Parts: sequence; structure tokens; C-alpha cells
Amino acid sequence: MSARDELAARQSGVVGELLRGRTPEGFDELRSRHTGRILAMKRVDGMTHVRPEIRMLPEWRTRTTEFAMATTSGQSANWDAQMFVEWVRDHPYPGDDDWVVLDDIRSGRCRLARVRITGHTHLIWHYRRRVHSLPSLYVPST
Repeated sequence: MSARDELAARQSGVVGELLRGRTPEGFDELRSRHTGRILAMKRVDGMTHVRPEIRMLPEWRTRTTEFAMATTSGQSANWDAQMFVEWVRDHPYPGDDDWVVLDDIRSGRCRLARVRITGHTHLIWHYRRRVHSLPSLYVPST
């Protein structure tokens, strides 16, 4: 193994520890926790960029950060977002049912549904590879 490969393996190990909220050996605990949280938030930002409806989920910021800290980083933001949806199905909160239906519509498992999201009732459907809604779903940009 070359020096470059060894360095890459050590860096990968340090980043993995930080992403899981652990302090790598030889690092300051407070700074490591802070850096790990920043890396998790960066991962969450990527997920919400490709799937803006994640922001409609109750307590989305807390839950996405918890997911990012509990799981290994995927191949892409799309993969992370899909794994987060599966994680939500496995770790449900009250009020998640209608949000999960939104993903069912998006994936094609369901064609038409009436859901209540963010206090409003919406008719949503999947047509020509897009999700449509009446009234329009508003995704807050935070």
C-alpha cells in the first residue's frame, strides 16, 4: 500500500468517525462534535436540494440530521434522500403518513392521493414523470 493510499484510508476513517458523531483518536472532542455536525448538515443540504419535499416533514431538520449522524454517507445526494425516505418509514413520527404518500406518488407506487401536509389538504397525482398538486404544494426554503 502506497503512502497516498494509507493517507486516503486514514482520512476516510476520520471523516467516518466525524459523521457518526464520534471523536477520532487524537482530536479535540468539542471541535470534533462541531465538525461532525457541520458535515451532517452539509449532507442534509444535499438531500433537500434534490428532494425539497423533505422540508415539509414534521421536525425535518432534527430528523435529517439524526439520519445523517446514524448512517454512512451514500454514493450521492439522491441515494441519501431515498435512504432517508426508507428511514422515515422505519422510524415514523405522528403525521408522517401523508408525507410518505407523497413519496409513493413520486416513485409511481401510487397514482393519485389526497393528503394533508403543513395544515392544508392537497390532491396530488403523478403524470408524465412529474408530481402535480392542487392547490400547489409550497416547499419552504430554509
